[in-house]
This record gives sequence, C-alpha cells and structure tokens, in this order.
Amino acid sequence: MTPKEKAKELVDKFGSNYPIICKIDSRNMYMSESKHCALIAVDYIITSNPHSNPFNTDVHSTMAYWLEVKQEIEKL
Repeated sequence: MTPKEKAKELVDKFGSNYPIICKIDSRNMYMSESKHCALIAVDYIITSNPHSNPFNTDVHSTMAYWLEVKQEIEKL
C-alpha cells in the first residue's frame, strides 16, 4: 500500500464512527478530527519505530514509509 493510500485509509477509519459518536454533521469538522486522530496514531508509530539497525539484520525500519504517510495525511 502506498503512503497516500495508507493515509486515506487511516483518516477514513478514524472518521467512520466520529460523526455518529459526536453527532457532528459538518464535513470540515469530521475531516479535521479524523486527520487529527490519524496523525496521533502515525506519530505514535514513528516514535515507536527503530530509527536504525546497528546489527545489520534483515529487520528494517519503516520510518521513511510512516513519515510519508504523515505528509500525505497533512495534505488531505
């Protein structure tokens, strides 16, 4: 999944129940709150992600991917 697709998926998932829970009909408010929640989640992933791999094993960081996802969310 591309970072752009992942960004849209996260915002959509966070927003799918938001209008029902908060009884907000405004599309702008819904999108703003959904983006905010998605950014919190992505920031958590980024801060939990190992920044480097000093042991040169097959495990690799996905930092670049999640930073791109964050940028795409901010563009929405």
